[in-house]
Amino acid sequence: MIPHFLIKYGVANSPIDVGEYLVKCPCCESDEWADVMIVSNYYFFSFLPIFPCGKEANVICKKCGCKRYGAAFDSKLISNYEEVKKNYKHPLFTYLGVALAAFPFVVVIIYQLIVQVFN
Repeated sequence: MIPHFLIKYGVANSPIDVGEYLVKCPCCESDEWADVMIVSNYYFFSFLPIFPCGKEANVICKKCGCKRYGAAFDSKLISNYEEVKKNYKHPLFTYLGVALAAFPFVVVIIYQLIVQVFN
């Protein structure tokens, strides 16, 4: 029997990077500079990341100090979102589950190609 504490699943997060951007602060009700930490969310099973499922932003306004955690990382938050989103990619380890699931198929395909070339 497998102990229940070894079988964990759900959504976890990992920080990607921190930057300073002009954001719409809900407290100041104006565009203000803020420290923004982008966080990658990913599904995991038994401590193994399966695949990424989204990004969130943790924002601290420099004018009023208002803190927002878990804000959606999109164009509503940051005015130049299209330029900024290229800088924040999901970490590679969050794709580990997908890579492990695809590995046997890749091995079989490579094996079949090698067999065809040498026969």
